[in-house]
Amino acid sequence: MSSSLVVQAHPVPDSFNAAVLERVQRGLAASGTDPAVARLGAGERPTRDDVAAADHLALVYPTWWGGQPAMLLDWLHDMVLDSDEPLAGIESVSAVTSCGGSTLTNNVQGQWGKRWLDRHLIPACSPTASLDWVPIYKMDRLTPERATGFLDDVERHFGPTDDAPFSPSPSAAAFGRLRGLATRWV
Repeated sequence: MSSSLVVQAHPVPDSFNAAVLERVQRGLAASGTDPAVARLGAGERPTRDDVAAADHLALVYPTWWGGQPAMLLDWLHDMVLDSDEPLAGIESVSAVTSCGGSTLTNNVQGQWGKRWLDRHLIPACSPTASLDWVPIYKMDRLTPERATGFLDDVERHFGPTDDAPFSPSPSAAAFGRLRGLATRWV
């Protein structure tokens, strides 16, 4: 990746999502990329010029009600629908998201957010563009150990030597349940 645009969509500046954003930035920096970052929740909206300057788009957001937050969908609609070649220079898209439900629940519901990206965003990108799906499931049962494991996995994933599709480490998925963190961390 030679240039990345990271777009975060979360209204709370000290959320788990903000920690994910920080780890994405660290991983990209370790791989020699100084990403442009926009926080939609803070009122920052990347322009078409920002998008045109990037060949990699990383989206960092929580999955709410099965899909992307409205602020992210609004920006994506502006980028995709209001241009003839909206994202033609984007070679890859990474979506780092947190889901409250389990993998099974999300699959039964049809992974709406992932499908939307596959069906609407990827076709608007370069003809060879691909989607890199980086989810964490069961946010309502997140333990500090599992959260740390996921954050470490995200940083490694965006780091200099990782070309493989995202796969959470077994240690990150092996921890038990701890309720009460979801409202702060999702």
